[in-house]
Amino acid sequence: MMATSTEALIALITSARGERPQSMASTEAEEVLTVALALLVELSVSNDRIDRLERMVADLRGEPVAALRDVRYDGDAARERREATEALLVRAMRIFLDPRVQATTPSVVI
Repeated sequence: MMATSTEALIALITSARGERPQSMASTEAEEVLTVALALLVELSVSNDRIDRLERMVADLRGEPVAALRDVRYDGDAARERREATEALLVRAMRIFLDPRVQATTPSVVI
């Protein structure tokens, strides 16, 4: 069975070696900043893709962009979207999966 992108990313994160670099005095503040920055990057990329695709599809269909936002998915498309969401959460919350983080950090199960 082929690993999902989420499983592959978790395997990569948990295989980290050595000390995890830290630049702030507070581990918790560093973790929050890391999560916030990861989310900012993900959101920026997503917004760019969404804007580009919505404009292209709306133009091709000759309809307003708002009509594209009302589409619902099921079956394989819904599963793929769910897996993409899980991968996003792992990328954003990877700091909590990193084994190099001090043991006082609460664990997150995804």
